[in-house]
Amino acid sequence: MSEKKPEPGLTGPETLLDDRTMILAALALHGCEAGQYNVLGPDPWQLLWSADRGSFVAFLEGRKCLLSWRSPVARAIDQPDLLARLVAHANNVDKPLFLIEVGEHARAAGVELGMTPIWTGTESFLDLPAWSVRGGRRQKVRWARSHAAKLGLRWREAFPFVDAGDCDGMQRVERQWKEDRHERRTDSFLRTSFNVLADIRRYFVCDGPGGILAFVTCTPVSHEGWYLQDIVRSPEAPLGALEGAMSLALDTFRDEEFAFASNGPLPFWRPHDHWSDPHELGAIGNGVIKFFDRQYRFAGINQFRSKFEPDRTIPLYVLRSRRLVTPNVAR
Repeated sequence: MSEKKPEPGLTGPETLLDDRTMILAALALHGCEAGQYNVLGPDPWQLLWSADRGSFVAFLEGRKCLLSWRSPVARAIDQPDLLARLVAHANNVDKPLFLIEVGEHARAAGVELGMTPIWTGTESFLDLPAWSVRGGRRQKVRWARSHAAKLGLRWREAFPFVDAGDCDGMQRVERQWKEDRHERRTDSFLRTSFNVLADIRRYFVCDGPGGILAFVTCTPVSHEGWYLQDIVRSPEAPLGALEGAMSLALDTFRDEEFAFASNGPLPFWRPHDHWSDPHELGAIGNGVIKFFDRQYRFAGINQFRSKFEPDRTIPLYVLRSRRLVTPNVAR
């Protein structure tokens, strides 16, 4: 039996730190979707690089499958080649491949490679030069922020790794937020933990009489934009505390002349009532969606984030390399 040859241009978890400068350069130039910077987190990511090592696709390898999160960090024209190499690598290790929450270019490339797409949600973007809460589009945000301001709440940028008071206050709020609902306590790569990627993130908090009540953790998307990634509030925080922190983040990035902000993937959220996608799930799939909605309260998350009405949206998909998904693989 011939030995399986290692994939050329593959960076494993043990050498990821050595490539950090190149990873940051690729993300700054080619980052286009929220969450692509997760590859710099503590999880055992592997990267397949382009020939010039200017772009990559990242994935995690489990016992039963490979999982790639978001689209490849590359120009649209270069995504098909990177995905083809990832599919070949999955075949080489004889494991199913899942592409999670990818955009249209990756979906089209995956379909060409024989993968099966399923629509799973929407990513929403705000045009920062035009960002404002004036007028009717985002009046819910304006009303909520005004309500909180009348209660004496204030908002500011925080520096938890310089100011011990900020760090303690944010740790307390994050702990209370996780204790409030068990599904928030996860150790996956989608964990909420403000001290991960601290050297590249920015933080905006709401202060009340007793200290910090809510905060938003912002992570870059590229050199042009930011992702309002983790939004966290104390259970006793009044209406408007979190809306005000998010508004301040957007005001700050607008004034610093960034181009856009992402409100992140909104699971199974439709931009308008009559919106549809050819890759939506059928009746059985909609039952599965309702199960996960009850489990993780997607509808509540989407309702809150959609107060920040987007200027642009893109549909998101999951692609799988094999039609048959066994229970062990799904788990």
